[in-house]
Amino acid sequence: MKRNAVAVVTTVSTMMLGAGWAAGIVGAATNSSPGGTSINALGNGPAGSTLAPSAATGTASSSPPSAAPATSSAPATSSAPTPAKAAPTPAKAAPTPAKAAPAPAAPAPKPAPVSGTFTGGAVGTRYGNYQAEITVTAGKITNVAMLQSGNSDGTSQQISGYALPLLINAVLQQQTANVGYVSGASYTTQGFEASVQSAMKAAGLA
Repeated sequence: MKRNAVAVVTTVSTMMLGAGWAAGIVGAATNSSPGGTSINALGNGPAGSTLAPSAATGTASSSPPSAAPATSSAPATSSAPTPAKAAPTPAKAAPTPAKAAPAPAAPAPKPAPVSGTFTGGAVGTRYGNYQAEITVTAGKITNVAMLQSGNSDGTSQQISGYALPLLINAVLQQQTANVGYVSGASYTTQGFEASVQSAMKAAGLA
């Protein structure tokens, strides 16, 4: 008996549930949309719309899905690194002052020209001694005199008589004692030149 009672109750409940669902379908079918479009018995409307039956009111409602609230986050701020300070430019060293060139030494003053009479040494030769005396004027030989002119014999005097004037004239022209030999009077020339050279040294000319 209990099984039968349970089966009856289940059957009754199922019938009541089915009757309620059918009533909702019927109510939805009798409603028309504002544009005059009717809903079919299966609850399908125009393309793209889906209606679900409502057990309480018998009408279908469609609600768009609620969008999830957008969340915004504050933009991350990044601070730029502080640039490193440039190293200070080293100060340039002051240039070393150039040493002043030493002033050139003043040239030594030239001595005043020599003037005077200067005697040379006596020079002995095979034909006697020869000694000359020179006269200098402003550094120039202007005269030659013979203090000794060899032996007093006739031959020596003859040789000296023609050789010495030639030698004296050559010294005055060339301003030197080395004037060369006179032919045939080599000893006279040798004694004369040596004595004139020593006189010039005494005058500072040689």
